[in-house]
Amino acid sequence: MPSHNRITVNLPSRSLYSDLKKLAQKTELTLSGLVQKIVIASLRSDVTDTVFLEGLRVDTSPDEVEIQERDLTRILHSTVMRERENYTSDKRVTLNARSLVLRDYQYERLTAEFERNTQVELLNSKISNELKKTVRDSLREHVTNMVPLIIGQLGGVPDILHLFVKKALVQYYCDDHDQLHFNIRPELHVLPLIIDDAMNSRLDFLQIRFKQFKDVAVNGWDKSKYERLILIDNASTSRSGGYFVGVSLYKLDYMADEYKDFHCISIDNDTGRKSVNCMVHIHHRDVKFKRILKPFAP
Repeated sequence: MPSHNRITVNLPSRSLYSDLKKLAQKTELTLSGLVQKIVIASLRSDVTDTVFLEGLRVDTSPDEVEIQERDLTRILHSTVMRERENYTSDKRVTLNARSLVLRDYQYERLTAEFERNTQVELLNSKISNELKKTVRDSLREHVTNMVPLIIGQLGGVPDILHLFVKKALVQYYCDDHDQLHFNIRPELHVLPLIIDDAMNSRLDFLQIRFKQFKDVAVNGWDKSKYERLILIDNASTSRSGGYFVGVSLYKLDYMADEYKDFHCISIDNDTGRKSVNCMVHIHHRDVKFKRILKPFAP
């Protein structure tokens, strides 16, 4: 490199020099090549450069990274909001993620409303995929209607609420009048979020998706949007997949983004009415169907 393009820098400590040497060896670069790449990556906003710098941070500060990891995933377990109390002091309210079993509810449909082979499948202890989807749609509507009751058990009203049907047992039978009777027992994973907390987390809570573990391992994710994906614990009982949330490369704006596929539900609280953006997640692997021969016990 020509001398007029050269910069000499005195590092502030021996330990920093030692860290750079170790990183150069690990990345198989010369010391000057590593420093040059760090400078270029810092000046650009390219995704590849961002990932490169993040990898260097992980290598140099494993303890700090562990702390950052805890901070990053903390919101998946609890979210914190501040409430004004007597206009003089702040009161912190913590809303925790939790499991919640809802009461059984019944659902009925006539077999004639579905395809002709429904009765044949019932004789073989099976019901059609079309009918299963209808039951899941009914379950989604039922859970949505239960949102005020669910929020009432949280100890506060969140801004965003994700409700995952982690497990649902559906028992059914067909009576002599070709009427299908379903008894549904849903178990939920409840994830409340305060919008300020969500904005500081870099987790994209507007794009939570169910993914197969194999698909994530083989095909990865959209690296132009996310640094990585994080599995949401206890949101599904499937052994082959689960719900993932992406770690955004940039800070997200939950105030301006569109809440597509969310239900906006008004909830009464101490300060009046508050709008909660709620999404109900149901994956077919978490809904199990079982045929019974007798009507349900009262």
